[in-house]
Amino acid sequence: MTNETADNREEEDKLFIHDRWSRILSLLNKNTVTSIECLSGSLNVSQATIRRDLTKLNDIGELQRVRGGAISIKSGNSHYHSLHGQADHLNSSVTNVDAKRAIGAYAATLLDNDEAIIIDGGTTTLQLALEIKERRLTVLTTSVSIMNALFGTPDIRIMITGGEVFQEQKVILNPYGDSIISKFSATKIFLGAQAVTHQGLLQTDPLLVHYEQDLINRAEEVIVLADSTKFEAKGSLSVCGLDRIDKVVTDDKISQHAYDMLSDNAIGVITV
Repeated sequence: MTNETADNREEEDKLFIHDRWSRILSLLNKNTVTSIECLSGSLNVSQATIRRDLTKLNDIGELQRVRGGAISIKSGNSHYHSLHGQADHLNSSVTNVDAKRAIGAYAATLLDNDEAIIIDGGTTTLQLALEIKERRLTVLTTSVSIMNALFGTPDIRIMITGGEVFQEQKVILNPYGDSIISKFSATKIFLGAQAVTHQGLLQTDPLLVHYEQDLINRAEEVIVLADSTKFEAKGSLSVCGLDRIDKVVTDDKISQHAYDMLSDNAIGVITV
């Protein structure tokens, strides 16, 4: 099989997974369990596949996994209030999955027990949260999914920022000020990005930019978790310049141009 054929097959698989996950979510009920058998029959896939899908969708906060099936955590098919220009959580969750998992796993090795850290919302930073369940940490997060991923971890103190819930991205942001952020002091902050360019770390929503700037100001070390596609992407608003970023963890498909851009700005680049 040629590399081009393998790449095409991989993209087709991702599209199929996204379609299957979307159909699973559309079949769930709010107050009653939809069984694995029912989902398997409706989608014409094996029960083992459905079990894996339900576990992953539960991990990223898209449904509630219960014995024998799952329950919807959404009501109706409304379009939720969303951050400007930001992909919804489900779409992001099935993009570059292997790279995000590897980035999250490496980022976990940068932590020591008893650190107080900030993990910003995002599907790559969620992978970090899934890797630290055995650690002894204090974690401040903006993410509902990260909060859920850390539940049941007695050695992790979980702190969530207050404010408005943006359900498409599963983050909580406070447009009214006077939040816990001003009282928190972190050794490290882990951030995702809409894009990373010579202008720095970029996003597209003004409220998100303001919030992430406040979070960065509370941390000693800024670590960006971004797969290689983020260096080819675009954003309209600057969160911080490259001079404020200490490390970037990315995958080994990063271009030489992007790698040099980071290195030339004294940023530690880790490829996985």
